[in-house]
Amino acid sequence: MSYNKVEALREKSDAEKLILSNDYIAARTKLKKAQQLFPSLDHITPMLMVCEILSASTNIIPGYETDYYWVLQLMPSSAFTDITCQYQKFVSLLQPIKYKFPATELALKLLQEAYSVLSDKKKRVAFDIKRGTSWVNYESFESNPEKDCNDDKVHGNNINIQESGSSSSDVLSEGYKGQDADINSGSHAQQQDFYSFDVYRTPECFELRDIWAVHCNLTEPCIGGRYGQICKKSGGEAEITWLKPIPLTEGERRWFDAGLPVACGSFCLDTEKSGTIGLKGVFSYKCSWDSGVTEELYEIYPKKGEVWAVYDDFDLEEWSYNPDIIKGCSFKLVEIITDYSIYNGVECGQLVKVDGFNSIFERQTGETNNLHIGPRDMYMLAHNVLAYRFTGGEIYGVHDGMFELDQLALRKPGQELNNQNMVEDKEPDFLLPTPNPNPQRSALGPNSAATDFTTGQVWATYSGKDLMPCQYVLINNMISPSGLSATILEPDPVFDFETSWKNRNMPIACGMFRAKEVKVNLDISQFSHLVNCFKSTTDFIYKIFPSKGEVWAVYKNWKSGWNRGNFDNCKCWVVEILSDFSDGEKMMVAKLTEVKGCLTFFQRVQGEDGFEMVRGFSRREMLCFSHQIPAFRVPGIGGHGIPESSWHLEPLALPPNNGK
Repeated sequence: MSYNKVEALREKSDAEKLILSNDYIAARTKLKKAQQLFPSLDHITPMLMVCEILSASTNIIPGYETDYYWVLQLMPSSAFTDITCQYQKFVSLLQPIKYKFPATELALKLLQEAYSVLSDKKKRVAFDIKRGTSWVNYESFESNPEKDCNDDKVHGNNINIQESGSSSSDVLSEGYKGQDADINSGSHAQQQDFYSFDVYRTPECFELRDIWAVHCNLTEPCIGGRYGQICKKSGGEAEITWLKPIPLTEGERRWFDAGLPVACGSFCLDTEKSGTIGLKGVFSYKCSWDSGVTEELYEIYPKKGEVWAVYDDFDLEEWSYNPDIIKGCSFKLVEIITDYSIYNGVECGQLVKVDGFNSIFERQTGETNNLHIGPRDMYMLAHNVLAYRFTGGEIYGVHDGMFELDQLALRKPGQELNNQNMVEDKEPDFLLPTPNPNPQRSALGPNSAATDFTTGQVWATYSGKDLMPCQYVLINNMISPSGLSATILEPDPVFDFETSWKNRNMPIACGMFRAKEVKVNLDISQFSHLVNCFKSTTDFIYKIFPSKGEVWAVYKNWKSGWNRGNFDNCKCWVVEILSDFSDGEKMMVAKLTEVKGCLTFFQRVQGEDGFEMVRGFSRREMLCFSHQIPAFRVPGIGGHGIPESSWHLEPLALPPNNGK
């Protein structure tokens, strides 16, 4: 196997040289040979994709120089949704090797050019004409909203993107088919955003006279309102004129005078309020609007199929007199069931977050979960939320009618614009493993291989704000060479103090755990270590406690009455477990400290007269254990000035704040 890897790397090196000499077809042949020699070669799939994109770019179209359908591996009959989905997939695939593989930046540039042309109806028509095909014209775009990004579905911000079907791939080369299979494997799609809403916020999306929604910080007066019209665009900035709400009641007038944001109603241009703002991080989405009684009025109301955030416990009269209330408000998320009526308002269905996902929601069943918003209560609609409606089959565990929501629109009131937390003012029921949270955390991947995993094993995965291995999962099966299906293990409290801890959504690493009905697809790099546990013979209960010879992190100054705020800046001790856990006895541990000058080597702390610092932990103190740290001893390390008894700790599992 090692010989094959060496040969594969040699073929890869040859491919890089061929790419630099613009021989993309030969480079792809070299990479395919490398893949055959060593299928798990790092980044082999995106490297092949680079060659295919660059090869496709040599197919010349007069006036454009490149056949953009070939670049995106699509048929000319592809709908706009197919184009967007394919573009998103390819960009996501290539980004990790942008600076690692020759010409990847050029391939990304070609993808952007292709998308810029094919996603713009006028540019696409001109391109199709030059390409020599007459399968579509401008009128057909106007009459078929399902194929137009600027018609009902996208105007309503309810983007319905479907995977490219076999009809497109049937005519592609065999290499393209194989690439499609790699891309659609989706081994860890459940924890990644399936759809990137930023594609509708690129500079190319901003056109003159468009009206855009602007993110509004509720801790300060929303000067100018929530909507602005693009007057001029230059580089990365736009000059906008704010839209001014037209209140109809006294309560609405007080609301507006207090500087609170208005999302629904009649608006007019406020010619006295304009300004220049950057295009990144400020705009949320391009608005759908209707003309009012006069041409100077803009009517913005929710439309059927959209998703909106609604103020919880909304009271127009009280809030308009006491605007500070809005700073502490919470939201409900709803799907708009009916179009707005000036007589009846709108009907909404409440949404709830789907277990196991970060930003996927579904409708609550039953009429009691529907919400009626009357025409005089439209101010309770806080803001529109960009939403992608699944058709089923895109991601394991996601069904037709579920939504992925734009996390930029799911901020808590008053949070900074770059914070993408959920709307609810609470932590999730359990912390989900985070796939490849940052490039530095992918270094663990090579330490684990597919052969290390067996159905029924319990593994720790990286999760939580600090990305420590504090979440347990039960292995189901392999779904790809580097992907596994697993079931989340949820704490199953035995004592009242454990129940209280769980009810406060606190992390639990020791105790009883039960397999939930929540399955997730994870990449091998998300797994930390195999967990030593005991399984009940009568039900799916798993007992997990520290074992003798293991190394764990322990919260410093831990108290059973802690809340989540106590965890933000808490420190951890690192300890070696000296005895196995027993219900009736204390478990003994020895404190470890970092070997001077060695960040990942730890040794036992010596107290007075050379005695080791040892203490015991009772059953009631088990909640103070944060997580196990994979560790091993290195033979012969004494020759390098490090005590032979030292432990080498996995750097990715070291708590960020080690208690000194």
